[in-house]
This record gives sequence, structure tokens and C-alpha cells, in this order.
Amino acid sequence: MLTISDLVAKRKQIWEEKHDIEFDARVVSIIADKILDTPELTAEIKEKPWLLVECCFSLVDKKKRNVPFFYNEVQRDFIEQIETKGRSKPFFVLKGRQQGFTTIITAIQLAHAIVRRNFSGFTLADRDDNTKAIFIDKAKVMYNALPDRLKPHEKLNSVNELFFDKLNSSWRVASATPNVGRSRTLSFIHYSEIAFFRCNLSDLQKSIQEAAIEDALCVYETTANGFNEAKDLWDSGACHNLFYEWWRTKEYVSKESEYLYLMNADEWLTKRLKALREKGLSNEQLTWYAKKYHSYIDKTAIRQEYPCTPEEAFVSSGNCIFDKDAISNYLSTYDVKSRLGYFEYEKKIRKLQGDNGEILGYEEYIDNYKFVEDRNGYISIVEEPYIEEKKGTKRIKPYVIGADTAGTGVDFFTAKVLDNTNGRCVATLHKQRIDEDLFAEQLYCLGKYYNDALLGIETNYSRHPVRVLRKLGYSNLYASKKLTTTADIPEGFYGFVTSSITRPIIISNLVSIMREDVHLETDRETLKEMTTFIKRDDGKQAAADGAHDDLVMASAIAHYIAIDYEHNIKDLKNDFDALDRFFNSSVEENSYMEW
Repeated sequence: MLTISDLVAKRKQIWEEKHDIEFDARVVSIIADKILDTPELTAEIKEKPWLLVECCFSLVDKKKRNVPFFYNEVQRDFIEQIETKGRSKPFFVLKGRQQGFTTIITAIQLAHAIVRRNFSGFTLADRDDNTKAIFIDKAKVMYNALPDRLKPHEKLNSVNELFFDKLNSSWRVASATPNVGRSRTLSFIHYSEIAFFRCNLSDLQKSIQEAAIEDALCVYETTANGFNEAKDLWDSGACHNLFYEWWRTKEYVSKESEYLYLMNADEWLTKRLKALREKGLSNEQLTWYAKKYHSYIDKTAIRQEYPCTPEEAFVSSGNCIFDKDAISNYLSTYDVKSRLGYFEYEKKIRKLQGDNGEILGYEEYIDNYKFVEDRNGYISIVEEPYIEEKKGTKRIKPYVIGADTAGTGVDFFTAKVLDNTNGRCVATLHKQRIDEDLFAEQLYCLGKYYNDALLGIETNYSRHPVRVLRKLGYSNLYASKKLTTTADIPEGFYGFVTSSITRPIIISNLVSIMREDVHLETDRETLKEMTTFIKRDDGKQAAADGAHDDLVMASAIAHYIAIDYEHNIKDLKNDFDALDRFFNSSVEENSYMEW
């Protein structure tokens, strides 16, 4: 039985043979007749209207030629995402310039309007001239080229709306304003270039998004434009996030190899091309990127217009204090594997007895803790704790944990575990809502799991987690030092206070460490926070508006307290020969030691 795929294949074959748009129009007319006269093909198109695009649509390509509309790689992937993920959530397409997403989404919406009864579609553009470009330069060109038999009866065909009265089907394009679409009932909403909308995105969601029916297809699509509401939406988890790297567009190639020679005079480009080459990009792709880079007066523009990662696409305002380029290059090849989960444990109570057996009281303790893998968990483990027994002697790697409590309801409870022999992050805890005592109990298990790690918790907002850990008997809490008000005598207290004095110190230390080796950080979310950690106009170093810095602060605390860890043996970093020599020396049988 003939299928839509068969018709598309035939159209492609004939186009490859002739490359004649007038002949293609006759082919399309025959295909249209076949679809309309074959109930099975008609049903297939009605179920998936986007199948009509490759069968019958044409467009004007980047070289201003009329050509059949055959999907490119990223367009085909987008269609597959729609088919597999369904409409349970909106789609958010984050992409580079000129990859064809506005065109494919416009074509899909037009196809729906042509074949579906009672369809109501809406496209929002960032400004009036883009409204015209979408509707007249794209949609009308595709619609006018269709065979007459495919065009429904029109009641309205204006500069911004099509209304097919016999189908009761319509599609309208408008500029984004706060109350647009409020009175409508919509089946399809396309937000084009939402990062550039001049009105508040949250206001739009109260108007047009509320007009969407339950199974409406909603697509947010944009190139990035700094750290704004579009970034908030991307991070919220409310959408199916789809990021399309520029190199997935196959025409982005060049043979003008002289542009590659210019890279030696530009340190940033040299590093970027090296990272892209490691990803497997061809010389022609690297040449295209280098040529595009050299065409910009503002060289940083390429990171937003042709991003390599979502983090790079959303360029934050302000002066990022971390090496954002190094982080972006790292993220473009990021391939760190981890286990995700949380700790299960038993809370027990035991008696406290005196020398004469009298009961002095009771205390809680944690027993039988174990890490349970769960894809919805909030602790990621990259590297297991290291313990080795040799000749009856244990050698145990030292670890440190920096933890940050959630100051307000929008902040996160976080913890970072570092291998204190090399500074590498081996585990991360990241959870927005959890009771402080439960957070402390997870920290207890995490610390015990990593060889009784030195555990430093920020106490600015609350000392309750420290109290819980002391009550549970955790033996290796970090003790800050301060001077008493009566004399210059050090007075210890458990926890870490982030003050106007300590904050710049621990942040500067972390910036230096990341500059030396950004690969020490293994958690993607922490790296993302670093890209939005800026120096504000008032001089304060903090997260950009709307961003978070809880993971950054936990990491800064961990790296700072690692310096004071009495078991720190960074002088032996990677010197396993020295360690083996030590273990081959005579040791007392069954003795115990730590690194």
C-alpha cells in the first residue's frame, strides 16, 4: 500500500534528477490528487499534518531560490521530538542563527490550518517586521505555491491572518503584547524569538497561554539574548528543552582554509577550535566557524549567535568572574558519568549509661546507611570513596565537604564533596526543598560514606544542621576560628560563616583553582552557576539576577576548608610510586593509618 513516505521519496528522486521547480509543481499537483483521492493517505495527513510539508510545500532558500521543502537534519529531529514526546509540555527550541526553525514551525502550523477542522493557531513575533517576515515572506509563499485543490475555502486572507470558513480553521500572526490572544481558544501557539520579546513573558503566559486547549501544541523558539525570562523558562523544567548546536546545520561549512591560519593570533579561537575538533567536527566546519568569528567586530557575539552549549547561549549580563570560555569549552565536550540517588538509613536510640550502670539519658544515632540509586534523587556520585588495604594496613583517602543551607524558599540546599588529594569534585548534593534536619542526616551519611570527611556547613542563616550533626555524633565537623570580644584568644565554633571578610577570600580561592584546572569540577549544574556568577556594579560578587549561586558557594567553602585539613597531602598528588614505597616498608601487622 502506498504511504506518505513513498510519495516524499518519489518527489525527492525527481527533484534530484531535474532540479526544475516548475516540473516539481506538476509533481506536487499529482501527489496532492493522490492524497485527496486515497482515504488512507488523507487519514495519515490528518493525523500528522506535518507530513504534508515534504509532500507538497516549497520555499525560498537562503540563496533566494524556489525549492521543494525537504527537512534538514535539525528540522527532522524536531519533528521526531514532537512525535515521541507528545504535547504534555511545551517545547523550548534554543538554537543558533538561520537553522530553519521559524520556517519549519510556520510550515507545521500552516499544514494544521489546512487539514484540521476547528483549528485555531497563533504565532507571536518579537516585533512587527518579523511578523511580516513570518506571515508574508514565509507562510504566504508556501501557501500560494500549493495546488488549488489543497487550499480550503477562504473567508479571510489578509496580511496577518488566514481563515478557512468551511473548516472553521484559522491562523493568525501578531506582535507580542501583554493581552494578546486573551479572548481566543487556541490549538497551536508559536512564540518566535521569545528572548527578544519586549513585553513580560509571565504576562503573556497569563493571557495567550491560558487560551490554549488541553492538548495544544506550544513551541517557544529563540536564539538566546542574555540572562532574562527566557533563561528562567529554560531552567524551570516546564518545557521539553531542545538545544541545537550550529554544526548540525550541514551547510555551515567552508573551504576557505586561510581563516584557520588566523586562529594562531587569537587565543580564545585557538582553544575553541581545539575543543570542537575533539568533538569530531571537520576542517570545513572549523573553517566556517573561524570565518564567522573573524567577521564580527564584537567577537563575543559568536557565543550567542552560534552557541556550542545552552550555557554559552544565555550570555549573562555583568562581568563573569570565572573563566566562562574555559567552562563553555569544557561543557561542549562534557561527558562525566555519575550515579544519582540519596541515602537510606535507620535512626535508632541508645541508652547512655554511667560507670555504675545508671541510665544517664538517651541519644539518637544513624545506622545501616546505604546509597540508593534513583533518577529523581538529589545526590550525584561521580567517584566512589577510596579505601585500600595492603599488608594488613588501610590507606584511606581524605575528603572534605562544603555545604550551604537554603537561606530562603528559592535557594537550594547544597553540598560538594572533594577528593582532598587533588581537589576533584567527586559528589554533589543539590535539593531545593528539604527540612533542615533531613538535610543534616543526608550530610551525615554522605560524610561517613566518604571516609568521615571533614564537613564544613555555612551557618549564616541557621545553625540547626550543625546542632543535628553534633547530636548524631558526627566526629569531623569543621570548626571556624574567631577572636573573642574580651581578648585576642581564638575561640572555636562549628560551621563556616560567610561574611564580608571571608566571602571574597573563598571566592577568589575558587576562581584561582578553576582557572588552573576547570576539569576539577565535575558537576554540570555547578559549572552553569559559575557562568552566571558576576561582579555587580556595586562590586559585590554574586549570582546574576534570577540565577543561583548555592553550588558555587558550597564549592568555595569546600576548597577553602581543604587547605586547613590536617590530612591534606597535596604534596603527594599523583605520586603513587611514593605511596607504594611507603606501603612496601615494614609496618606493624594490623596497624591503621590514614593518608
